[in-house]
Amino acid sequence: MLYSIKKPYFYRFSLALILGIFLISGLWFEMRSHEIRGLVIEDIEKYKSNIDNIIEEKSPPTKVYLRKAIGNLEVIGMSTTDTYEVYFHIPVPFNEQIPILIEVESPELIDYRFLHLNPPNVIIAARMNQAPSAPLNWTAWVFVRENTYSDLPSFVPLPSLEQLPDSVKKWLVATDCAQINDVLVQQTADSICDTTTNLMKLADDICDFCQQIPGQLPHYPYAFDAVYTLKWGNSCTGHAHAGAALFRANGIPARTLLNIPTWFGFCDMHWIIDYYVPAYGWVRMETVLGQNPCLPETEVVTFACNPEDEFPMFFPCAIDGCWHTSDPVFGMWQPDWGGAHRAYNILTIPGSTEEIEYAHSLTDSVFNYYSNYFGINLTLAQQSLLETALDYQASALVNIQAGNLGGYIEDMQQALNNYKNIDPAPITTIFFDDFESGQNGWTHGGDQDEWELGVPTYGPTQTHSGENCWGVDLDNTYENYADCWLLSPPIDLNNYTCAYLSFWVWNWVEDVYGYVYDALWIEITTDGMTFYPLCSKMGGVNDDPEIPDVGGWSMVALDLTKYVDNTVQIRFHFNSDGHDVQAGSYIDDVHVYGRYGTTGIITHDEQIPTKTISLNNMPNPFSRLTSINYGLNMDSRVVLKVYSCTGQLITTLVNDDQKCGMHNIPWDGYNSKGEKVSSGIYFLNMEVFSQDGKTKEITKKIIKIN
Repeated sequence: MLYSIKKPYFYRFSLALILGIFLISGLWFEMRSHEIRGLVIEDIEKYKSNIDNIIEEKSPPTKVYLRKAIGNLEVIGMSTTDTYEVYFHIPVPFNEQIPILIEVESPELIDYRFLHLNPPNVIIAARMNQAPSAPLNWTAWVFVRENTYSDLPSFVPLPSLEQLPDSVKKWLVATDCAQINDVLVQQTADSICDTTTNLMKLADDICDFCQQIPGQLPHYPYAFDAVYTLKWGNSCTGHAHAGAALFRANGIPARTLLNIPTWFGFCDMHWIIDYYVPAYGWVRMETVLGQNPCLPETEVVTFACNPEDEFPMFFPCAIDGCWHTSDPVFGMWQPDWGGAHRAYNILTIPGSTEEIEYAHSLTDSVFNYYSNYFGINLTLAQQSLLETALDYQASALVNIQAGNLGGYIEDMQQALNNYKNIDPAPITTIFFDDFESGQNGWTHGGDQDEWELGVPTYGPTQTHSGENCWGVDLDNTYENYADCWLLSPPIDLNNYTCAYLSFWVWNWVEDVYGYVYDALWIEITTDGMTFYPLCSKMGGVNDDPEIPDVGGWSMVALDLTKYVDNTVQIRFHFNSDGHDVQAGSYIDDVHVYGRYGTTGIITHDEQIPTKTISLNNMPNPFSRLTSINYGLNMDSRVVLKVYSCTGQLITTLVNDDQKCGMHNIPWDGYNSKGEKVSSGIYFLNMEVFSQDGKTKEITKKIIKIN
């Protein structure tokens, strides 16, 4: 077998070395514990006094902030299939902030739904028509509860491992973005900590240190991990990873946060961190500007990274993010999110603490239902409830834009009541295999095929769960010129309203900044012969001999709703070129899940007869473009107009004879004179004059937001 290994073997952590590191870490934490127990009495009393003051002087929220965030993405190039999916980040429910409504627009948009990752993260999966290129824009309105951090203590002892809650300990691990076991990271962390026993002083010192890191990328291949940053400098991404690594190396849980700042113009995305303070909670830190704490109203969070997110598959240069498409032909960096995002301060609303806390909790509940039910197939009765709930959400948004928090609460309560009445079937497991009970119908083949099931002894030091996983080679590197696959048994998606796929992957392949040479990607088939792509090519650990490698398991989630009403098979496809080889691709815990119920997706342009006359639009509310869909139960003359809330005619969209079936027309928010209309409530009015002489009229409320 012809192969070479890019890194010397000592770069690959053996099980013995990993155990040794854990032992050393345990000793280090024990030493920290002795330091804390050895604090002078005055320090202990000072800490207790601070905690007492926090309890007595807790500063409750007295303000609500309304924020608007936008993303102007673009898909460049032609897909290999008639339709494809685009995955991208939006604001997520995270501590003080909760999204109110999300709006997605594109001339090629078919539909979209929310894809829930590990909490609190949610992304959008948008289904698009094939086109040479396509703009894809989203707008989010976000409720932010005030947090001034005025109750943040000035002194907190550095904790031991035992003093941390189990729920936060996972943010102490080494990842490919934050290599805390590297000598440079350890030395820098020790130097910053020095002899301090105060976590709050350590936080200030880490913040000051990160602010001084040069904003440059002089070394190629570019990477955005902690070690690259400490050696040569970096963008905000590297600043955040360095900050998280320095906290973790000192025994303090820390995580990276993707966000859109309100204080900047258009940007790719911005990275900051938050760190855990015992007996207090998480505190945000701006590692570029040197702000500690960083106030929540200044930045809209779009991704709160779990440790598994710091082994990036779609950006194997230490960019923790989930932008990608279902078609590998687009390559990395699609959709194009460069300079695409911006956030705005809209207004500040005063209120009582009770009112603000209730509004925050209510918004969180509504978003949970909204993000789980929107975009899935529902019965006509359920769809009617969903549309009513969306109307109340839109009305609530108008109220909060006007500074009316009471009206906002009333409308959101009505939205919640309607969502609760939808009551679709719960999410259930359709298929799951953790590979602990044999091959179970999985097959494999192809050129240089070495897919095998068992205990890995070369790449990962352990599986994601249990003892077994599938890998391209469990005890050595993969082969050059491989083109091999692993195929699941049949999975029945018939009679499901939505379906999703998740799996865990450990990936160490040949890649470099911007390109994956030896790639893993996922495909699906409904007939066992024709396969359709489901995701972009996945890379893994950054290939640079000057950067330490840390492999780990990462979770990938994909939308399969397009394939409901079919029996499918999932295929993991691996391909390598004739150059460097690495440990390869490993798969564990494959899970297909969804909701059982009425199915049958209808695209906007399918001329399918309908038993009733219908009128809907998406999104609602909208800012730039809304897609109006209407159905006719027979050939008819249609007159579709837009009126203001005072009854003034705004524009006529349709006045024509049309065939039986589903129809679609966009409205861009302009009147018949070509003038952009103002924000507010408008009404779609459709009159249908059927060939049998009957006339039917439907009116629907629509909300325009500028």
